[in-house]
Amino acid sequence: MILAGCLLGTGMIGSVALVQEAHGQQLTETERRLQALREEIGEEERLLAEAEQQEKQQRGRLSDLNRQLSLREALVRTYHERIEQLVTERDSLQYAIGALNEELEAIRKDYEERASHAYRYGRQHDAALILSASSINQMLVRINYLRRFSQERRSRLDGLRATTESLSAKRTEMQRKLVETEVMLTSVDREQENLERVLNSVRSEIRSIQEEKESRTELLSEKRTMEQELVEQIQRLITASAEARNAGNSVAMIRELTASFEGARGLLPWPAGGPVIEPFGDIVHPEFGTRTPNPGVLIGSGASIEVNAVFGGRVSTIDIIPDMGRFAIIEHGGFHTVYGNLSLFYVSEGDQVEIGQLIGRSGTGAEPRGQAVFFAIFEDGQPVDPLEWLTRR
Repeated sequence: MILAGCLLGTGMIGSVALVQEAHGQQLTETERRLQALREEIGEEERLLAEAEQQEKQQRGRLSDLNRQLSLREALVRTYHERIEQLVTERDSLQYAIGALNEELEAIRKDYEERASHAYRYGRQHDAALILSASSINQMLVRINYLRRFSQERRSRLDGLRATTESLSAKRTEMQRKLVETEVMLTSVDREQENLERVLNSVRSEIRSIQEEKESRTELLSEKRTMEQELVEQIQRLITASAEARNAGNSVAMIRELTASFEGARGLLPWPAGGPVIEPFGDIVHPEFGTRTPNPGVLIGSGASIEVNAVFGGRVSTIDIIPDMGRFAIIEHGGFHTVYGNLSLFYVSEGDQVEIGQLIGRSGTGAEPRGQAVFFAIFEDGQPVDPLEWLTRR
């Protein structure tokens, strides 16, 4: 019977050891997956930052090109207005030249008629006009009139010719300016087309970058969801481990420990000195806006500072996970306190500790969260804000 009991006891111990070993392997595998996910998240955040920087640069370039295009468009409008003005002025000059040409043609025809008349009849008409005068004075007046009339017609003809030549020169100059302006306008049109091609290319690049950014943001969100699931899985493993170890305690004892801890709400001492550098709850990334749940607080204690238990209880777990480093869990009935990012332990699993007892030292530069202490409180497996339980400073 004694031998059978020993064998039975040995078998039970072996079964417990196998369960604990399997549980430890499951926790280790989960930690490896969590570490790999966080490395991937870090890489995705870096690539997302690069994409946002590229998008910012391209948007700046697009803004510059848009300004240049606006200037070119204003220049083109100005050239078009100038061409319209030159065309209008050229047409006006053309009309004036036509009117003068008609007047010149009328004067030419008049001279032709007078020359033909003089050829046929000589100067008899003018002589008859002079000789038919009734007096010497009237004869002199008629002679003077004919002379002035001839001079006026000659002067008018010379003036018309000079004006026509001047208008023709102006028209030629206007035509030259019009051709030059049209050539410049063609050059500006080509430059505007080039700018529009560059703008379309930049817009295409921005769309591509935005699509990549959206894709990476979506992928990052998925990986953060996976990370949260793994964190919750670790919490379930820790909670399951604690429940397994509490299986030997009576319900009355657990209730008593729970009530005792609950009565200390707002009166618990701080596990270590220093400011809170990461609060409880979602931590929002300042650049990407992503949210990472934080089940506790991070206390900037400094390196290798003493870390003390905030309440009496039993050390249920001492382990390590990538983001928290070495951590210890102390059970207080339905409550658990977690002390993470420790560089050194002074307790072991199963130890009973008193309030204020030294359990370890804060992290150094070698720990995941640097010279700090992670502290959390779980109530029935769910994290609560530790600042509501610790004494006010």
